[in-house]
Amino acid sequence: MKLRNLLATAITLVAATAFAAEGNFDKTLTVSGQTNLSVSTGSGYVHVFPGSDNQVHIIGRVHVRTGLLGGGDAEATLKHIVDDPPISQSGNNITISSLPGNSGLFRNVSIDYEVTTPRTTTLKVRAGSGSIEIGGIEGTVDAGSGSGSINVENIGANARLETGSGHIRASKVHGGATLHTGSGGVELSLTGPGDVKAGTGSGSITIDGVSGGLRASAGSGSIHVSGDPTGEWRIESGSGSIRVQTPQNARFNVNAETGSGAIRVDHPIVMQGSMNKHHVTGAVNGGGPTIRASAGSGSITLD
Repeated sequence: MKLRNLLATAITLVAATAFAAEGNFDKTLTVSGQTNLSVSTGSGYVHVFPGSDNQVHIIGRVHVRTGLLGGGDAEATLKHIVDDPPISQSGNNITISSLPGNSGLFRNVSIDYEVTTPRTTTLKVRAGSGSIEIGGIEGTVDAGSGSGSINVENIGANARLETGSGHIRASKVHGGATLHTGSGGVELSLTGPGDVKAGTGSGSITIDGVSGGLRASAGSGSIHVSGDPTGEWRIESGSGSIRVQTPQNARFNVNAETGSGAIRVDHPIVMQGSMNKHHVTGAVNGGGPTIRASAGSGSITLD
């Protein structure tokens, strides 16, 4: 009998937190010239892709939950948001705002956004909890999530991507970028020159096509970088291997050190200092910008 009562209570709790009401809103705004778009949602995903050159089209998918202690009239809350979505426009500046989460009316509401905007839009996205997907936006992209993955493709240079916990995948970025996750992997491929910063508390880092300076750090996880070191590269892993791939004719200096692990340099190198299997310094092809690689525990390979 006690077990039945416990099961009944569990089912009641699950039902109490289920969606009580769901609905959509659909809004199209006209713009001319350079568009600046800011999207923020407390809970929900955000997808942004290119559309018409003179329109921003916004679809919001609203979910209203009933809390354990009741959440008011879910249908009334839904109607309020659908009839008056949190969207404002001032010329070519468009803002999609988060609902005030400390308000009793909106405490149990989440909104997913699907947005199309001109390709050249300057874009800022914030999600409290939820994934972010962006593709084909050539303007500067600044995206952050408290907890959720970030996936971007074919976006402009100088992007900033950050999540508290989740994977970051960024492909065909047109120039420099800054990426950071508290826990999760980082994958980045570049199609243009620019400096790169990438970090993760726990997870691996893979970066391809670097042409510029680099800072890459992983608390625990491997790091694999390929490209042309036209600026200083600083690569650090607390526990994990490091692999650096450069063209055979690349000119750079090496300063590699590992607490426990081997160091291998598959380039013609003029060594500097005394021989040490855990610390290697020297010049490759006459020297140039310095590649500094440091691993607490793990091997270091430059090939």
